[in-house]
Amino acid sequence: MTKLANLVSVVLHPLCMPLLTLGLLLATDGYLTHRMALFSYLFVLLLINTLAPAISMFILKKRGIISDWDIRMRRERPWPFLLVFAYYLMAYVLVVKSTAVEVPLFYRNVLLSLVVAIAFAWIVTWKIKISMHMLAQGGIMGVYLHVAMTDQIWSLSWISALILSAGLVGWSRQHLGAHTSGELYLGYVLGVTSVWFTLF
Repeated sequence: MTKLANLVSVVLHPLCMPLLTLGLLLATDGYLTHRMALFSYLFVLLLINTLAPAISMFILKKRGIISDWDIRMRRERPWPFLLVFAYYLMAYVLVVKSTAVEVPLFYRNVLLSLVVAIAFAWIVTWKIKISMHMLAQGGIMGVYLHVAMTDQIWSLSWISALILSAGLVGWSRQHLGAHTSGELYLGYVLGVTSVWFTLF
């Protein structure tokens, strides 16, 4: 079970979730499916913002700034969180200022919602440990709910899949001893609400 928990934690890692969210939008938002140039641009941008923080975390681990990949010690979390925040803030500014590809407001706001969610998590983590895995799960649910409400296309299959995904992640983090139930719920609620209100 521990191997399964580790696999879930790695596959559904917070750094991977923006790319998975883009995949969700490709599958559910008709606008994106007909604009593959926009999809490719956002894919490359998010891929860079997945790899760059991962490399940075590797360097922080090597230098002993963080003691483990999960950053289980709350006092070690503010600087890595700030680093990830900076990467996504730069990505958002790049998209807003870009003249190469016109990115619609909704997709700009999705990037902004990532920045806002990470910023709130950074503030909270000074006082309370929070699950970034569950923050990311809440974030993708917030994006889906916005698309479903806007397009009035509700899919029980997608909602079930997202709930199951969040449940698996929550189980894996608790099984590995990374978080308490309260930290998991706090992360999920903060992810849903911060993304929801940013998009609206």
